[in-house]
Amino acid sequence: MENENSVKLLNALGKNVAMATQSLDLIIKDVKEEDFKTYLSKLSDEYNLIFKEIQMLAKAHDVDLKLTTPIEKAQLWTSIKLQTMFNKSTRKFATMIYLGTNMGIPDLIFAISDFGDANKPIVELAKKLKDMEEKSNEDLKIFLSK
Repeated sequence: MENENSVKLLNALGKNVAMATQSLDLIIKDVKEEDFKTYLSKLSDEYNLIFKEIQMLAKAHDVDLKLTTPIEKAQLWTSIKLQTMFNKSTRKFATMIYLGTNMGIPDLIFAISDFGDANKPIVELAKKLKDMEEKSNEDLKIFLSK
């Protein structure tokens, strides 16, 4: 790949989406409210579509994505299980996802800023992911009050 920042941005995107999809996979199983479960399933589908785009761009640019490590996966699993051990309410799950995307959004802003000279389709995908997460946070506010 001609641009090292393209590799860095693709990896940042891959890691963001991997954490999001892994979190959603862990949470959806315990969600009881059907409207919220439907919303989370649609959100997961959106992340999966973006992940496919990331994979296609990585393949086109011969990039071996570095996603979450087994330790990060274990930490995520442990964190979610501990946080929801005694509280499996819609509000709790919505808060966890809301806070997660609120960590992901600045990471994406930093990555776009730091690696903004990456290949244009990769930067555009990063902006698309950031916009999706910002919209998700607006949508999640409905479930924070339940």
